[in-house]
Amino acid sequence: MQPADKEIRLGIWKIHVLHHAATREVWGRWLLEELREHGHDLSPGTLYPALARMETNGWLRRTSEGGHVRARQAFRITVAGRRLLEALRRDVAELHREIVLGQEPTKTKRRKL
Repeated sequence: MQPADKEIRLGIWKIHVLHHAATREVWGRWLLEELREHGHDLSPGTLYPALARMETNGWLRRTSEGGHVRARQAFRITVAGRRLLEALRRDVAELHREIVLGQEPTKTKRRKL
């Protein structure tokens, strides 16, 4: 995978993680398998740093503390993560309408970043 491709897809993968973390506890190995089922073949070296950044950003919280470095680290979505996921759902729906369905927006919308 090219670096530019990976950079774009990383955002998609994070949305997928938030989606699942909103409904259940998630952990690395399960997420790797889940994403692979959707055609995304991530390495642990890509996923685990992304999970750590999502936790640092306040979107995920660790729900288990393993005593061993290789112990399973589970995560759930936070309140901030839920707010972000709701906004992302709207953005993805709009993007789908425009890119996949070819429906151009009827009026210009501006969002603050």
